[in-house]
Amino acid sequence: MSKAISVALVGADTPAAQTVLDVLGELPIALEALYPLSDDEEAGTVELREHVLPVLEVDLFDWKSVEAAVFVGSPELATQYAAQAAQAGVAVIDLTGATQSKVGKPQAGQIVSLPHVLTSMISATVAALKSLSELNFVAATAMVSVSEDGKSAIEALSMQTRQLFAQQEVELAGYPKRLAFNVLPTAARGEEARIHAELAAAGHAINSLTVSRVPVFFGHAVSLSVQFKSAQTLAAVESAIQAAPALYFLQGSGAAGIATPQDAIGGDKIWANQLQLSEDGRTATVWLVADNARLPARAAALLLALV
Repeated sequence: MSKAISVALVGADTPAAQTVLDVLGELPIALEALYPLSDDEEAGTVELREHVLPVLEVDLFDWKSVEAAVFVGSPELATQYAAQAAQAGVAVIDLTGATQSKVGKPQAGQIVSLPHVLTSMISATVAALKSLSELNFVAATAMVSVSEDGKSAIEALSMQTRQLFAQQEVELAGYPKRLAFNVLPTAARGEEARIHAELAAAGHAINSLTVSRVPVFFGHAVSLSVQFKSAQTLAAVESAIQAAPALYFLQGSGAAGIATPQDAIGGDKIWANQLQLSEDGRTATVWLVADNARLPARAAALLLALV
């Protein structure tokens, strides 16, 4: 980035926005100004680089005052305002998935998006394993935290947990069945089709994918299984994972060798763990966890550097 730019952060009162602010505070990206925006009149303030910034009303904002806008946390706001911002000449980065825009370099007057976090987790690992051998079959089972659905889902899980302990009737809060102490398949949401398409576009098509919501606030997990065309050794598979820049291969004994979504929170890499290889060396299974807010936040910050 050759000069400091002005940026609007839409959905600034969401947990995802806080992660974006944390990343922007850590990276040496020159910002002339940051405008936190929300549709909540009582959103309050946010903090960036020790500066307290008031959250402004998005419906009153002049888009021509910024070069770039990042939409986070609230698909409704992206649906309503992303095109409006682009029409004003703003380079729009959509992290909500609501605009169904293409992945690419941000440009004035255009909307770009990021792949689904699960796409990033699976594609990075599949690419590493493909360096060893052609893959005959790839299957993934994904366990997605409720923060994928935004602030309202986090509040719903918290509320349902309290209601269950209080032996009260549980409010579903827009879900077909309760989230708390449950596992909820989400094929009807269209996520699986989106991820299949993104993986195919990246050259890492997989054969089978199942996505479910689990009662976890933050952090996604994926159990990935691949079948190699040629037999491999465990050492070779480990080396391929360790060589992948996006992956962190956790090795250890006992509790220290178990990677959970909680462990990955705050990290910029996808943790790989619990690697198993079949006796014939043809089938490998690996457990992946990642911070579902941190990965897209960092990617969005790096995209801002290209505006």
